[in-house]
Amino acid sequence: MGKYLFFDIDGTLAGASRRITERTRWAVRNAREKGHKVFVCTGRVPASIVGDVTELEVDGVVSGAGSFVEIGGRYIYEHYLEPELVRQIMELFEENGLLFTLETRDAIYQTPGAREFFETRTMERIRDNPELMRYHEQVTKGQNLKPVAEFDIARTPVAKMCYIAMERKQIEACLPFLKQYFNVIVFSKSSDPFVNGEIILKDCTKGDGLRRVVDYFQGTMEESVGFGDSMNDYQMLEAAGVSVAYEEAPEEIKALAQYYFKEPDQDGIYDVMVRMGLADEMESRREEKRA
Repeated sequence: MGKYLFFDIDGTLAGASRRITERTRWAVRNAREKGHKVFVCTGRVPASIVGDVTELEVDGVVSGAGSFVEIGGRYIYEHYLEPELVRQIMELFEENGLLFTLETRDAIYQTPGAREFFETRTMERIRDNPELMRYHEQVTKGQNLKPVAEFDIARTPVAKMCYIAMERKQIEACLPFLKQYFNVIVFSKSSDPFVNGEIILKDCTKGDGLRRVVDYFQGTMEESVGFGDSMNDYQMLEAAGVSVAYEEAPEEIKALAQYYFKEPDQDGIYDVMVRMGLADEMESRREEKRA
């Protein structure tokens, strides 16, 4: 009997290079050939799913951290924040000096400074690699990024919001309100001078998206396998029948896992899928071992 496989993108399917390795592509394709169903399960909204991942042949996509569930090219589920709640959060962030993004199905709206923040962080990591610089430029152009001044709260439903606090006290001032409704995810390291992350509704997570897919196919949760690396994967890995975590993930994530994968850019997903029997070993890899 086939499994339902759910893959996060950033830090799981793709590492720091932002690219999916040839062997990982092979493993995903081969898993489907072996009768498994494969799904991308990402915090990205549809407007941000660009680059290599769009070339993967999958059975569906859970995006926006559970806000959208697409199967066979058709959305079977969409969920948005209440406009009044969005307005309150925007005011809260503005009052406390946070930068933020509003993520919708078709576009991402950013406050002044938000895009520059992410561009600077990315450039610091890849500026010595011309090939990655070109790839980053292609990916950025593929996203529909707009200034928040063009956002119309009455006409454009928001699925998810991200935040950037240049000082920890800025986000801490917002937490009492946010935690009433959201799981507040932090992506930055404790050593960083800033805090950045996203807010995900407590009743609309990657785990909920996983359940909706399994229910759609009338499967069981025991047949599901989740692959992830960060705190926004927590609910997905908690819900999955089998959980697979990045070996350097936060301790809370690793505690949920039965299997672990190494760096994605070093074929971590390929290796763990072969080890779990979800995909066959590539002939070229077998020849390397024999040599």
